[in-house]
Amino acid sequence: MSVQRTSSRDVNLPVAPARSTSNAALEKGSSIESSVRKFRIVEALRSGNTAAISKAIRETAEGAPRPSTSSVNGPSSGPLDDTTVLHLAIQCVDFEVVQYVLSDGAGTIDVNARDKDGNVPLHIAATQGRANVVHLLLQQKDINDAVANNQGKLPLDVARSPEIFQHLQLARTLFLQDKVQEVQSYIQRGAYDSLSKILEEPRVKTILDINSTELPSEPQTVKSGGSLLHEAARKRDTKLIQTLLLHGADPFQRDRNGKLPQHVTNDDTTRAMLKRSPAAVAAQRSIQEKAVLGHATSQAGPVASSATDPTAGREPIMKGYLKKWTNYRKGYQLRWFVLENGVLSYYKHQDDAENACRGAISMRIATLNMSPDDKTKFEIIGKSSVKYTLRANHEAEAKRWFWALNNAIQWMKDQAKAEERNKAQGAEYLRQAQDQFSKAGSSVGDIHSESASFAEPRSSMQLSRHTSGKGVPRVAPSRGSVSGSVDDEFVDAGTDAGRDSPPTIPADLDADEDDDYAGKSSIVELPSATKDAFNITAQSARLQLDTLAQVSAALQAEANRNPSMSLVDPKAAQALATYDSAIRSLKVLMGDLLRISKDRDAHWQYRLDQEVEMRQMWEESMAKVAAEQEDLETRVGKAELKHKITKRALRDLMEGSGSATATQPSQPLEEVGEEDQKPPAPLGRKATTLADVVDDLTDDSESEGEEFFDAVDAGAVSAEPMPPSELASGGGESKQEVVVSGLDVSSAFKGYEDGFRTRLKLDSDNRPKVGLWGILKSMIGKDMTRMTLPVSFNEPTSLLYRTGEDMEYAHLLDQAADRTDSLERMLYVAAFASSEFASTIGRVAKPFNPLLGETFEYARPDKGYRFFIEQVSHHPPIGASFAEAAKWTYWGEANVQTKFSGKAFDIHHVGTWFLSLRPSAGGKEELYTWKKPSQQVVGIITGSPAVDNYGLVEIKNWATGEKALIEFKARGWKASSAYGLAGKIVDKEGRTRWSLGGRWNSKLYARYTPGFEAQLDESSENRGSINDPSKAFVIWEANDRPKGIPFNLTPFVLTFNDINDNLCKYIAPTDSRYRTDQRAMEDGEYDFAADEKNRLEQAQRARRKLREENGQHFAPAWFVKAKCETTGESYWKFNGKYWDQREKFGNGDANAWEGLEPIYSDA
Repeated sequence: MSVQRTSSRDVNLPVAPARSTSNAALEKGSSIESSVRKFRIVEALRSGNTAAISKAIRETAEGAPRPSTSSVNGPSSGPLDDTTVLHLAIQCVDFEVVQYVLSDGAGTIDVNARDKDGNVPLHIAATQGRANVVHLLLQQKDINDAVANNQGKLPLDVARSPEIFQHLQLARTLFLQDKVQEVQSYIQRGAYDSLSKILEEPRVKTILDINSTELPSEPQTVKSGGSLLHEAARKRDTKLIQTLLLHGADPFQRDRNGKLPQHVTNDDTTRAMLKRSPAAVAAQRSIQEKAVLGHATSQAGPVASSATDPTAGREPIMKGYLKKWTNYRKGYQLRWFVLENGVLSYYKHQDDAENACRGAISMRIATLNMSPDDKTKFEIIGKSSVKYTLRANHEAEAKRWFWALNNAIQWMKDQAKAEERNKAQGAEYLRQAQDQFSKAGSSVGDIHSESASFAEPRSSMQLSRHTSGKGVPRVAPSRGSVSGSVDDEFVDAGTDAGRDSPPTIPADLDADEDDDYAGKSSIVELPSATKDAFNITAQSARLQLDTLAQVSAALQAEANRNPSMSLVDPKAAQALATYDSAIRSLKVLMGDLLRISKDRDAHWQYRLDQEVEMRQMWEESMAKVAAEQEDLETRVGKAELKHKITKRALRDLMEGSGSATATQPSQPLEEVGEEDQKPPAPLGRKATTLADVVDDLTDDSESEGEEFFDAVDAGAVSAEPMPPSELASGGGESKQEVVVSGLDVSSAFKGYEDGFRTRLKLDSDNRPKVGLWGILKSMIGKDMTRMTLPVSFNEPTSLLYRTGEDMEYAHLLDQAADRTDSLERMLYVAAFASSEFASTIGRVAKPFNPLLGETFEYARPDKGYRFFIEQVSHHPPIGASFAEAAKWTYWGEANVQTKFSGKAFDIHHVGTWFLSLRPSAGGKEELYTWKKPSQQVVGIITGSPAVDNYGLVEIKNWATGEKALIEFKARGWKASSAYGLAGKIVDKEGRTRWSLGGRWNSKLYARYTPGFEAQLDESSENRGSINDPSKAFVIWEANDRPKGIPFNLTPFVLTFNDINDNLCKYIAPTDSRYRTDQRAMEDGEYDFAADEKNRLEQAQRARRKLREENGQHFAPAWFVKAKCETTGESYWKFNGKYWDQREKFGNGDANAWEGLEPIYSDA
């Protein structure tokens, strides 16, 4: 029987590195007996049999005592081939059993023993995320958390969760703090034997850097940033120097002033010891070997270089979790910080450190502040407003970070100062160092000691590499450092990349301000017992599989050695019994795994149901609030109306009282009382009281627009149109002009001879009723043009039609051209710009998005104009339009930015509209430009959506410098505030000449007001016209909206999608009238409309993909991008070819439309 071992690593279960194949296991001494024994130990652990566990502990200790590997030597061997009882217990049993193993095996179990892969028990516990076991192990007396496995990773590096990482980091911090205090105490007392013993401790040797600048306590040394050797040299303490050198102190490490330990003393004996003593020579040799080998022999594996490494010249790495202040809503959040190469970067999680930096500050420009009140809190401040407020879990950890950051800041400043000097001398020192290495047997001189002064002293630098520990040297670059200039360039590039380059987050942007921390770690996790049970059960199943593989391999090896072995042989029988037991145990474990997995699924399903229920409750609450708001608005509107009626009634009563007494001589009330000696007449008392009441009612802070609307509601303002100008009424031709500068626009009227329809096939809107909010709530924050909505949310029009609706009141432009005064022309142009939204009332359904290249033409012989529009861009959707008549040309682009905020649709018009007006009286042609106001669809939550316009529209006459300023007022709480509009016409000096007011959905009023703005609150008898400047008049009135038209369309919009055989002879095949989904929607065939809409969109995607594959770009057929010479703005220029091709097609030229994309056909 042949069994080939495969990797035991499972991507879903972070475990120790994979074991080797069965053959390799046999080479290590694996046998049937050892496999069976391992299986029995696992079963004893899983069953909690304390007697069997104690026996196993004693047998492993008595049979083959395991030498300690605390000194991080190579892996040791023992009775179990590749593990220990403690390793097995951590992998497959509960915390109580692990606790029993440690207590029962106290003094016999090595807590730092390594398995086949070099993992100590702390590796296993950290990898499996067993925080309670990690805490238990760290409490053991001889624990060493700095043992690296065969892959060079420490327990800290394989921590499964931030909590375990912080626990390990804090334990190391507290351990270092205690040891630093002990070292300083022994030095002060001169207890150098005790100092040697503590420096020989395995854990201290691994994580405490003897060259750290935190170890000295002598003030001058601390101030200069020196090491213990600097302090010993100043004290001339040769015994201390000897002890430090024998334990790895670097005699070539410089302080911030650039001085070596031998430079801070004048004592020749001390200098000689630092230069030529056996300890100094040994330390020098060790440094030289490490510099040459590049730390290849470091048992900790690949690590970051330190600041004393001449090949790197970088800041030591410091990394770990800190709590960072984000905002007032979320407070402090756990983030992963990395200090490297003079840059402090942070990430949301440790796993994001390779590719998801959320912010960075260069230490070159940073300042550091420690909180005076909270010793665990400190701040790092960069340029502008960049500031990180951080908090550690412990005061000692905060100090370590503060010291490391302060060291990095100082180091970066020193690098900047020494950059030029290092550039000049670096190459020479490198050449001399290379010459020294190349000369066999040559002694190491001063030059070499200078170039090697930044070499890593020994493996004690692992602290700074792996965990931001205390052993980070704080040094200034030496004159002989080759790396100083190189590092500056590297740090500059790295800092710029982290601060300015597009792919990364700039340093002045704190991603946490908008950070949504609803990731994995924010989910309320399952109880730890459930998590541990799942991991333990899975690991137990893995161990059983390992046992099966080992038994199979042992049987195969035994059969090869003894071909005559029978199944009744005791060894074979024992192996088969073990095999059978393992299989039965494995079945039980699989059942447990399925049960636990089912429980976890149920837990998360329950959480999901809770979240859905909470969201529904939120939606219901929002709908209730919105309904209450609308009800309140209605009630306020009614109260306001009653208030107005009362005020008018009182005013009328006052006026009546005044007229009744007008014939009598007026006397003061006081005089009347004196002469007649009678009380005032009741009428007089009433009049006085009413006057007071009217004054009180009139003191309301009503706006000018509200006063005007009062007049509108009361019918007080004249609805007489502006009379024609002298030019227009002076005997001109009665028929509509159709010639523009020699161009006859009447050719576009062909095909429209049959007139226009006045109704649809449908008598009513019978679209399927779907909850609008139920569909839109998942689209909050998205672009409307990219939303995919059911076809029942559409109306049978296109966005191209929406632009064409601007032409409903094109007669205003004809009237503007007939006026002789430029300000009067501006008045009518302003009325035209304000009338463009009247048709949107009651129409909240979404028009169909045009296909790329889709067109629409429209001509009105009765009004003398023609209109054309083409969809020139799909993302963003842009429709370029062009309309022309005898007296004007109107063009622009329908380019909007849309967003759904959850409460309303926001539509912002970014395209500029141009009007070229040719006055009938002759003279210079005038160019007008403006941008349309913003729009909103409100009332979505309550199911009663309405359209609102808001914002300031500025219309400019570029020929005269005159402007129209029109403010579309946003809908407020009062019902009377809806659809409000107010504005003024100013001359080139900025003086007001005309006042405007009204509602953009019904009427617009104007009044001549030179030098001031009027309230337009005229009484009913003050009906005026342009010939009577003291009174207001109606300049525009919306057309009637007959009821009963499906989809709330206007009679004008009904004419757009109308098509007949005569018109088909002329229009282009890309015309929007040919859209099958739009036509089906109009006819009430909603399912077919949805299918056709999907088909057309899929065909459009296929055409786009084909263009991309061929390296082609879409080019509009009838418009080109151009720049206006007058305004400097870019626009889409109509090439004028469409009407020529239309004429050719109407005359029978079948190739007239050649080259247009078949947008309504399948790709």
